[in-house]
Amino acid sequence: MQHKPAQHKSAPFNSEPELVGIPNRPFPLGRVVGILLAVALTVLAAALFLPKSANAKDVIGLQAGQKDQVKKVQDYLNAISTLRARFMQITSQGNYAQGEFQLSKPGRMRIDYDPPVPVLIVSNGTIVMYKDEELDQLSYVPLSSLPASMFIGDNVDFFGEDLLITDFENAANALRLTLQRSEDLMEGSLTLVFQTQPLTLKQWAVVDAQGITTTVSLMGPEFGEPLDEQLFHVENRSLPRNDN
Repeated sequence: MQHKPAQHKSAPFNSEPELVGIPNRPFPLGRVVGILLAVALTVLAAALFLPKSANAKDVIGLQAGQKDQVKKVQDYLNAISTLRARFMQITSQGNYAQGEFQLSKPGRMRIDYDPPVPVLIVSNGTIVMYKDEELDQLSYVPLSSLPASMFIGDNVDFFGEDLLITDFENAANALRLTLQRSEDLMEGSLTLVFQTQPLTLKQWAVVDAQGITTTVSLMGPEFGEPLDEQLFHVENRSLPRNDN
């Protein structure tokens, strides 16, 4: 029996790609977008994603000196325009991957995984594209739905109402700051880890809604270098092609 191919109407030229689920594949293919962009890539992966004017509320009673340190971190993140680094990613389930991370604020991000992981993740500031290059398959999720969006936005303000500061630690040249969204505490948490001398983003850890922890460590980060805008192009196969 012959089956006719399904007919699909072309989307308007300027439309966003359809938002669909992430393919159900073993790590990191099945979980990487929700976890990384949930940044990890953390950002920038910290810079990776707060909304354009994202805030966090201190719920642990920071002392005056600690608040000053958090403000320094806030100013540091807001001063970052671009970030490029190699990264190492490890999960609490024992999965491991490496690759290259590139960020251009606000909200644009690209994650290229090293072989044998055939994955490319790109955010254009609104939509996150997950590309399985082995299956030649694309999936999309809104950037705002991912935890990583908590710190790669245009402006970070740690003392508002949108986020909760749930943990703070500063010892042995390492500062750790843990954040959760105040509107959905079950979504998970994001912990940013900084070297303090000099202040530099080194690592972040995302705990997702299932309790799985993904830790991303940056290697040789470069800040403020110009990045090609085409790196953050989200491929949309629903758009009509111009073959002329």
